[in-house]
Amino acid sequence: MKGIAHFVTGVAVATFFPDLVQGAAQSLAFGPVLGGFAGLLPDTLDFKFVRYLERRDEEIDPAKLTATSGQPDPQAIAERIAAAMDLAYQSGKRVKVHLHTLRLGAGLWRQYRVAFDLARDEVVVELGPVVTTGQMPLAGSAIPGPHVGRARLQVPILYTYEGEITIDILSGPSLAFDRKGDAVRVIFLPWHRAWTHSLFLAALLGMVGLWIRPAYGSALPAAMAAAMAAAVLAHIVTDQMGYMGSNLLFPLTRQRTPGWKWFHSGEAVPNFLAVWMSLTVILLNLDRFSAAPLIPPVPYLLIVLVLPCLSLIGWCAWTKRPALQPVHRPAEVGATVEALDEVTDVEL
Repeated sequence: MKGIAHFVTGVAVATFFPDLVQGAAQSLAFGPVLGGFAGLLPDTLDFKFVRYLERRDEEIDPAKLTATSGQPDPQAIAERIAAAMDLAYQSGKRVKVHLHTLRLGAGLWRQYRVAFDLARDEVVVELGPVVTTGQMPLAGSAIPGPHVGRARLQVPILYTYEGEITIDILSGPSLAFDRKGDAVRVIFLPWHRAWTHSLFLAALLGMVGLWIRPAYGSALPAAMAAAMAAAVLAHIVTDQMGYMGSNLLFPLTRQRTPGWKWFHSGEAVPNFLAVWMSLTVILLNLDRFSAAPLIPPVPYLLIVLVLPCLSLIGWCAWTKRPALQPVHRPAEVGATVEALDEVTDVEL
């Protein structure tokens, strides 16, 4: 899910706690808003902290791998990636690499693309045009002559990507390689959805919430703790509806539990429905826990929530919108598409 969907879902979860709603009516809306921030916490930790603390075995910087022409050498980049994959297969240990971007100046970057040719078991690197920070290519900026590098592996590559990986702006992605059977598996963003997306973090945040002592209401700390834990749990559950999954059982395991494959995190319709449903619930809960409730719950939910959601889903199905069509792809391919959606949303 997108960040706004996680935030509004966290606020909606917090409004199920009467102490928070009533406390917000008497003072600042601290409790429900804190639920929203708790709903954002897993991705905030990942994209603002964990990614920069990740231990990497290999730093692949195109600026340091140049050909005699002085331009980046795609063959050298491909060989470095292939060497890391071979090392992962031979050692049986996970090898993490960071693909650096190639900055040319203020707001300009040289784009390059990494793909995996499964028919030939090769790593393919191709240099692209110069792009702006807005990822707009500059006309005439392509490098003339051969600009593709290929490096062959001695073992099969486990397909986890749909298409190619484009590296252009900001910090660049991380990849992890590990041995799986007789093949080398490629994992995109190995630092994402690890311990930050676990039941352990939800419980830990609930314990931290018990230490918060707002100025209003002696019963509020317990409700605050429960709301923060529930908001994180809601974030994990909504992410679990996608492909990538989360490391639910950390620290018992370091592996992600596969997602339910209902949709991708970047799809517009599921994100809109999550926000709409959350806003509907927020309004209902604010009324329910007020001194004089005015909204009849059943008709309200039927008219404001059920009918609009069913109408939108039906309209999308009728018009055969791609967002609701089943996509027949391996689960790991879907996980990578979902990861690309999330990192693009956060970085831009």
